[in-house]
Amino acid sequence: MFRGSRRALAERLTPLVRAQWGDAEAASLLPACGPEFVSALLPELAHAVTHWHRLGRCHPGPVLDQAAAELAELPEGLRTSWWERQAPGLAAALPAAPQRVLGLLEQYGPGRLPRRLDDRVGDLIAADAERFVRWLTSPERADGYQERLLPPSRLRQLVRADPPSLPALGRRWAGRPAYLAALLKALPPGRRAAFHDAATAHLPAPDGMVPDDVLAVLPRERRQAVARRRADRARRDAGAADRVLEAVAHLPVAEARPELLAGTRSSDADTRRVAWVRFVENAVHASDAEALGGVLELMTRRLRNERDPVRSAALAALSRVPVPLLAAEASVACLERIAVDAVEARDHSDDTRRALERLVFAVLEEPAPSCVLLDWALRTLRERAVRTGRLLHGGYGGVLPRGREQRIFEVLRPWLDGRASKGEYEPLLTLVSYLGDRCRRMPELQRMLGESLEQCAGGVFPRLAGVWLSDPATRGARVAVLLEREPSAAALAPVLDVLSAHRTDLLDSALAARPPYGRFLREGSVRPLPRLERADRWVPRQQDEAAWLAEVAVGDESRTVYERADALRSAARIPDHGLEFVRRHARSADTRLAETALAAAARTVEPAVVLPELLAHAGDDHARVAVYAAGRAAAATAPTRLAELLDGLLAAPSGVKVTSRKEALRLTARFLPPRRAAALLARISGNADSHPDVATAAVSLAIGLLGTGEVWDLLETAAASGTREAGAVIAHTPVLSVAAPHRPRYARLVALLAASPQRSVAAQAVAALPDWVAYAPDAADPVRRAVCDLAPNPGWQAAATALEKIAGSGLPHPVGGGEPGSQFHRAVDGLLAVVRSGDDAEAEAERDLPALQRVRFLSQIVAAEHHGLRAALVRQLAGEPALATARVALLRRSVDLRADLPELRAALAELVAAHAGRPGLAATTAVSLRDGNRHGDRVGDPAVVLEAVRGLAQDGAPVPGLFAVALTSAMGGRCDWPAEWRALLRELRRHAETEVRDAALVAITHRE
Repeated sequence: MFRGSRRALAERLTPLVRAQWGDAEAASLLPACGPEFVSALLPELAHAVTHWHRLGRCHPGPVLDQAAAELAELPEGLRTSWWERQAPGLAAALPAAPQRVLGLLEQYGPGRLPRRLDDRVGDLIAADAERFVRWLTSPERADGYQERLLPPSRLRQLVRADPPSLPALGRRWAGRPAYLAALLKALPPGRRAAFHDAATAHLPAPDGMVPDDVLAVLPRERRQAVARRRADRARRDAGAADRVLEAVAHLPVAEARPELLAGTRSSDADTRRVAWVRFVENAVHASDAEALGGVLELMTRRLRNERDPVRSAALAALSRVPVPLLAAEASVACLERIAVDAVEARDHSDDTRRALERLVFAVLEEPAPSCVLLDWALRTLRERAVRTGRLLHGGYGGVLPRGREQRIFEVLRPWLDGRASKGEYEPLLTLVSYLGDRCRRMPELQRMLGESLEQCAGGVFPRLAGVWLSDPATRGARVAVLLEREPSAAALAPVLDVLSAHRTDLLDSALAARPPYGRFLREGSVRPLPRLERADRWVPRQQDEAAWLAEVAVGDESRTVYERADALRSAARIPDHGLEFVRRHARSADTRLAETALAAAARTVEPAVVLPELLAHAGDDHARVAVYAAGRAAAATAPTRLAELLDGLLAAPSGVKVTSRKEALRLTARFLPPRRAAALLARISGNADSHPDVATAAVSLAIGLLGTGEVWDLLETAAASGTREAGAVIAHTPVLSVAAPHRPRYARLVALLAASPQRSVAAQAVAALPDWVAYAPDAADPVRRAVCDLAPNPGWQAAATALEKIAGSGLPHPVGGGEPGSQFHRAVDGLLAVVRSGDDAEAEAERDLPALQRVRFLSQIVAAEHHGLRAALVRQLAGEPALATARVALLRRSVDLRADLPELRAALAELVAAHAGRPGLAATTAVSLRDGNRHGDRVGDPAVVLEAVRGLAQDGAPVPGLFAVALTSAMGGRCDWPAEWRALLRELRRHAETEVRDAALVAITHRE
């Protein structure tokens, strides 16, 4: 219907199919229906759609309407999972309505694009680059290392669009050098310096410390200025020769040459190795072919007698040089001398060989190298082949410019002819494998292959034949020529492949009672079979002969059991013979053959016929094969017949293995009408004699049939009094796999599990409830009770984590948040009441302050982004001496150096106030404040932090002074101690309080 555009028929069938076969089958018809019909029915069937890509391509409007409706109702914590599940449909619908997808991203977007949407970024940029960049840089999106870098082509498209928010993207990626470098590289060179300054102006980056990735794409003048500062700094550090050379490589050629030249003359081999690499890079950075020629000329005089590690590093650096810089004749002459010296060296290593190969292939793959350079690469390729007797390994097939493969073949042909004349065809096969399909368009190479087939020995003939017959356009004619020349070639695998699938008119010789014995098939040897799985292409006479050959092969005990099993497996597909063939061998005394026959029975042309026979093995030792093969046979069986067979198997009181019963249940849920399947699952689950594993399988499968209604009693019974395994299955069901209308009832089912007497089940249910409370707010009660239950319970930490998730989920009060009356506030209140009452078990043999431990744990796990919850908990813990440390830790985490000045000053003031009369605690907090801010997210504006810290320093009291020292030490180190932070440190070293002065003296701006 989909391919035939039978829209009216599909719309008439969909309600009928839904009534009989359920939502999943009806949803599969939606792509063939009309857009109005899909818009009306998709809200009811969305949960059952499994082919979102096709549906999104056919009906983008209804798919996007459904996406907007679902996202509007979905809790925030489930949106990321939703985007991953629905990404195929959105990606397919995006080209038709990119603006609508942008709107969904802006309003409900995930922290990062799903991978399926990555390929459609170009459509989003083309639709509205500014909106896309604003979404990329929105503060609500996670700024972690999970964000993926846009491909270079998309970055260039973004730069061409030049949206006003592009600098904001640079600022977002300023702390990620590889990302910023990629964005800078997409910009025109003239814009890069200003863009880099704008992107990094807010960063407290050490002076001159531009990351290598970014430095490589900056304009030459800026790069050289940074390199000078780097080199000066490295020279001041003893033992930093490598870093000096690395920095010097970015300087102008004349300025860098003396130091690089001195490095190549160092007595230390490691320094020489680095110096040669930087010498080459210096010329590349300057794009100076003449300077590179000078380096090459120097190499011809110096590398010949160098150690191999130095020589291999220099060659590796040359292999990375842009090919146009090597085009000069003088440079090519030097390259030839360097290559000869490298391969003639006594300590010639694999590293040197691979570096030379990369250099040669870099030239061969260049679209337009100079003639002399290309001639050198081809000449080196040939000379290396002559010297070593093998071709260089490069994998250059598919990346060579058009026609370059012909030049390579012409250069290598005399050598290939010489090797072939000696009966050595491996080089020819290597070249053909490198060139891949290109060799089909090379008549001379094909002629050489044909001549090699006539002359080669038997060992290499099959491989040559496979290559010669690989071209679909000529294989039919060529196989006829091959068989005429050598009839016994019909026994070779490449020939049999062609005969079985394409030249069935020539297949008779391979099927004859007496095959064509000869060069490739000796009398008495094992006879290879044609490809029996292709027997549906053959005439009945050939099928009869193939069946006879397969019978002989399976019965031939001189063959290995694996060969016999392969023949049996293939013979099952022979029309009119396969069914009886596998039936006979299913009774074999050989276990492998019998089980191979059972597995192959489902692949015959009549799999439904053998289903009863397969299920008959459900209780014997062959069940491990037969019952799983029955799954394929069941797909071809009429539902009424299948229901009878499965019902009979499941009703059998004995004689059926547990694994067989479980597989029968899976077949029931997969192939029977949903109501029939639900009734059968309910009967099995309600049978007291059912094995626990079988009952668990019934519960698991019933979750997929919630729309029938009959399975709810089964699930509620399992939740109330079922096995531990059944409870785990219910608890682990993802929210998005349950249709939206069923989620409230299912949430109450999970809440029921949370009260289970089986602790492991209750713990799993409690851990799952944060995702369900949006649909059943009362489901948060079991989580709170689990936290407040002070009975010994190893799962209380998981319950506390779940409670924090609920509180920070953004759900309305009283489910979410930490204000009075909320679930979180009530839990903390209950625990604090125990702490205040003095009833908290203290220093007992196996317990110590359980209520206090729970409150401390709750304070520790409040997520950084849950600012409101943290503030509410700070207020709630005020005045509790036993929890002063926990409250201080919350306040310290509230100090956000990215905040505005008033907010930052308020957070610091509250932190200072919490330490009144607690000098020891203040010293501990100062250490944490220093260590916690030495690294981390970028600071919005270092000047704001400086002003706030200066206010602490000028307070004069000891606690603010200690905190000022801590933040000065942290920020000074992050900023590489600029003048303003050093001035503040000097001021703190003259503070009125001795403790502050001592702490400031410990902070050092530079280690001697």
